[in-house]
Amino acid sequence: MEVAKRLHPARWFGRLLIRKKIMYVYIPLIILPLFLLGFVSYRVYTDAIVKKTVNSVSDNSTLIITLMNSMLTNTESAANILTLNLNKVIAEKTPGQGGQVTDLQLYTQITNQLSYALLIFPDVDSAAFISRSGEVYGSTIELEKNAGLVPESSMLSKLENSRNSNIWFSMERRSYLVTNAEEPVLSLGKRIVNINTGETLGYVILNVLEDALSGIYRNIGSIQDESFLIADPDGLVVSALEEDEVLRPLPQGPLRDWVLGPAGQHLIQPSPTGKMLLVSGEISRLGWKLITMVPYNRLNEDTKTITRLIVLIGFVCLLFAILGAGMLSNLIAKPIINLSRHMKHVNEGNLDQHLQVNSSDEIGILASGFNMMMNRVEELLSNIGKEQREKREYELALIQAQIKPHFLYNTLDVIYTLSDMGRPRDVQRTTKALADFYRVVLSNGRDQITLQEELNSVRDYLSIQQIRYSDVFNFKIEIEPDTLSCIIPKLTLQPLVENAIYHGLKTKGSFGELKITGYLEEDKVILKITDDGVGMSEERLLLLETAMKGQEKPVGYGVSSVHERIRLYFGPEYGLHITSKPGQGTEIAVDLPYRAG
Repeated sequence: MEVAKRLHPARWFGRLLIRKKIMYVYIPLIILPLFLLGFVSYRVYTDAIVKKTVNSVSDNSTLIITLMNSMLTNTESAANILTLNLNKVIAEKTPGQGGQVTDLQLYTQITNQLSYALLIFPDVDSAAFISRSGEVYGSTIELEKNAGLVPESSMLSKLENSRNSNIWFSMERRSYLVTNAEEPVLSLGKRIVNINTGETLGYVILNVLEDALSGIYRNIGSIQDESFLIADPDGLVVSALEEDEVLRPLPQGPLRDWVLGPAGQHLIQPSPTGKMLLVSGEISRLGWKLITMVPYNRLNEDTKTITRLIVLIGFVCLLFAILGAGMLSNLIAKPIINLSRHMKHVNEGNLDQHLQVNSSDEIGILASGFNMMMNRVEELLSNIGKEQREKREYELALIQAQIKPHFLYNTLDVIYTLSDMGRPRDVQRTTKALADFYRVVLSNGRDQITLQEELNSVRDYLSIQQIRYSDVFNFKIEIEPDTLSCIIPKLTLQPLVENAIYHGLKTKGSFGELKITGYLEEDKVILKITDDGVGMSEERLLLLETAMKGQEKPVGYGVSSVHERIRLYFGPEYGLHITSKPGQGTEIAVDLPYRAG
């Protein structure tokens, strides 16, 4: 022991095991920076939270002030509109200015103008007009109570000495020119003069309730327990969330001095419930101050949580530092294990595998090579799928090309026969239907059209076929209008209708009925082609369903082509569903996704 104590520190450290060396280095390198980080982050984070809160509250204050200015502007606009409208109404009572009206008519016209202004500007709670003789006309009957107090009021005295400008009166409770004497109101007054003579016609008073002002910021706070109040230049609270605080003066002291000081500052102020962060904003039009109060302890909650978390992490890191030597081997082997795990997934058929490259060492080079290989495999598979898809589309296009000339030849034969029989009207109708049919079929090279266009094509086709087989069948089309804008592959319904005619109705031996219906079902469009023809045997139906599943060669190009094209465009969950009974008929249901064109 004595020899070990006399060893030089460098020699003593060099003789330690690697695991102990790593542990002795890890402990100071991890623990000390973590505690330093905790202390610094607490201070920085606290200052940042306060600054962020001040900015957030300032933004909210700006929004509140903007909304209040808008309310005040609307009130002034209402006063200006009433000035013009009341000029016109009162001028009619003056002889020589369009005649005279009775007092009742004048009362009705003035109150109507007041009510109309309130309808346009709902921010204004009530309005009243006071004539030169002291008569009060109110938007509601409550404003006309205590009318005897109006002529002697300071409001009217101030308006008499005004120069026709809008005058704002302080927030107050009063017993006249209000709808409720218990509610604080902010009033705007204006003297109304005759536009032509300059004579004073009367005065208009508009009231804005304190509830309308506090309602702006009542639900706008983003911080729990956040509160607002508005104080006038004399330190009187003119609006607050708590009703009992309204029209009370701010208490004397630093808070009152700060509120009445310059706007745009913030202050951390002690209170009975703890520290409060105060932020002020100015409503310059009335000289008011909007004060936002945020509990300071709410701002520190996250900071304290982070501090506790950092301390906890420090102790956890201490544990990891002690075990660090043993974990180094795992840290080296872990990327190799991760690579082998991804390779196993690829071997099982899951090709969606990509490694995260965190280093440029040998393991990083292997991971990059693996990612490049998987990207190349996905690209090759995508190209193969695209080639197979194009090949299938070419095959289906060939089938369509085989169907179209067959119908054209038959229709031209019909036109020739009708012409030979001397039926020019039917020749015209058939030729027009044929032209419209091929106009939709061509569709400017589009593969998909709207259901409306497809139905137009089917109607033209059925019109031609009904001329040929007028004694064989009749048809009916019932489609919900909401489905007509749905996108559908071109020539979806026509091959199915053709099958119904040739294989169901034509061989029936009696007059038949063909019906096409369509409706929306959740996010699907269901189209049904129903005939009361000869139907299909169970063997024939089973063979057709097997072919539609791709397990057998197609039984008929029409049905198989439509089914394959729908699955190709929209996916395997869509397509045809066939039900049929011998001697009763056949129903083919077409399932399509609703995609508006």
